[in-house]
Amino acid sequence: MLSEKLSNLKKRIYKGVLFFYIRASSWKRLKPRKILRFETDIVSHCNLNCTGCNHFSPLCKEEFVDVNSLARDFARLSELTKRKTENIDIMGGEPLLHPEITKIIELGRKYFDGPINIVTNGILLPKMNEDFWLACKNNNIKIIVTSYPVRLDRKTIKKTAKEYGVKIKIRVQLNNIHTWCRLPKDLNGRQDINKQLKNCLVANFCIFLRDGKLSTCCLPLLIERFNKYFNKNIESSVKDYIDIYKAKNIDEILNFLCRPIPFCRYCKLLDWEVGIDWSISKKEIHEWFDL
Repeated sequence: MLSEKLSNLKKRIYKGVLFFYIRASSWKRLKPRKILRFETDIVSHCNLNCTGCNHFSPLCKEEFVDVNSLARDFARLSELTKRKTENIDIMGGEPLLHPEITKIIELGRKYFDGPINIVTNGILLPKMNEDFWLACKNNNIKIIVTSYPVRLDRKTIKKTAKEYGVKIKIRVQLNNIHTWCRLPKDLNGRQDINKQLKNCLVANFCIFLRDGKLSTCCLPLLIERFNKYFNKNIESSVKDYIDIYKAKNIDEILNFLCRPIPFCRYCKLLDWEVGIDWSISKKEIHEWFDL
């Protein structure tokens, strides 16, 4: 009983500190970035299928990004940014499932000079072939292994990365708090978009690229996955993203990304649940939206 009370107290303290940081830094987050950073899914499905995944991967069938389509988007953003980006995260789903991951790595470096990361759960790293490791080395790609309560041969992974001269970061979990959370969403979309943006840690930071579109976060560009599986109609409109082929310049994009979008009305940031136990998704609607 005492341990449970202490655990709940730690969660409340962590949430309080987190929201203090979010609000204190909102002035910076809600102004145009000086340089673009973005992430992109190259695989929709995953080999972990976490409960409440914000990319809705547990709901997805096997699907891989088309390399030629991604190349066009990269070329356009390279033109707009003059090859300069703060950071690019290649994600999923699980990105190592993509059969052409090596080509995608080379594409990233072909078009951009800044840091490029592969963000993975790490399960497949011991099985990756030499071409993958050499592509990471030759294109200066960093591997970031996210923190999940699964068995990983960290020693072997680090040894292989060192042998190939590849930068790697394996995140360490701390009492489940910093990693596992649930962001409740309003099925009816009745939230104040300005308040939600102010309290959002990912807005204008986890900028998401998909099919020639950039949004301040991944949700409006991926909500179709949720809609399709649960036969819902959570609305995402052209006002929720900016078309990189219609944008006149990078300043237009950066100015758009720091503003609230209509889709923000679905998020309930103040009800954010932190410190919850990690689990495999049961593909139940309440994992994502409050009913």
